Amino acid sequence: MNLSVAATALIVGMLGASSIASAQEVFRARLSGDNQVPPLATDTAGRFKIVVNNGATAGEYTLRVDSGVRITQAHFHCGSAAVNGPVIVFLVGFRPEGWDVDGQWVSNATVTDANVVNTACGATLAEIFQQARAGNVYVNVHSVANPGGVIRGQLEASGDN
Repeated sequence: MNLSVAATALIVGMLGASSIASAQEVFRARLSGDNQVPPLATDTAGRFKIVVNNGATAGEYTLRVDSGVRITQAHFHCGSAAVNGPVIVFLVGFRPEGWDVDGQWVSNATVTDANVVNTACGATLAEIFQQARAGNVYVNVHSVANPGGVIRGQLEASGDN
């Protein structure tokens, strides 16, 4: 490849990436035992981030769990901050014996419309992310000791693109 072709490819790639990046939406959640219903005293904490494509048909996510002991699974649930709701999308799991996790647990994983397992907050990711904007979707991480959830956080649009 000669230099002008390489430069053109680089510019086109940069323009394409820029237009794609501006079309994406980012959602985040800070997870703690204090957010569980009822609140739970735990040393476990976490962070979740998902970058959603323009059509909201797929999202690439990362999940970090710090000081997680025998973590069994993680999900999106449908529910406001004070409500326990049903699982709507599986993110990780189920492993009955759990994992001991301290740091990045899941990285660059993808969820699509096909991963929606319950339509309580909508049948598509687009509908689920609309519910998240309204405060009705949370991320929950479960453990052997706390099968109902050890840490949780509301999924919120972060304003990052």
